[in-house]
Amino acid sequence: MTAHNPTPPVSARYGAPMGRMSRTQGDPATDSKPLSLRRIRLDSGGYDPGGAYWGLGAPLYWAGNCGDGLDVDMFLRARNRDDAKAQIRADYPGARFYR
Repeated sequence: MTAHNPTPPVSARYGAPMGRMSRTQGDPATDSKPLSLRRIRLDSGGYDPGGAYWGLGAPLYWAGNCGDGLDVDMFLRARNRDDAKAQIRADYPGARFYR
């Protein structure tokens, strides 16, 4: 699996964008490939490593798997990794995860 950077640097004319777009094409419930699930660390001002603004609050997670007909790139707030998995499985009951 190739490493994917879910928080590439952002550039906006009038400051940082609010968050990042999530997108899902295909169905993680029926795809045989597991999803990567990573916590995205925010700085003390609520910005991700690439400069997008999320604000402060619950931890931010990214789930994704790109390629082979499935393109998932989603962000969500969750208390912990298990909570993030549960939230994703609420929409995609068959979703599997690495590790």
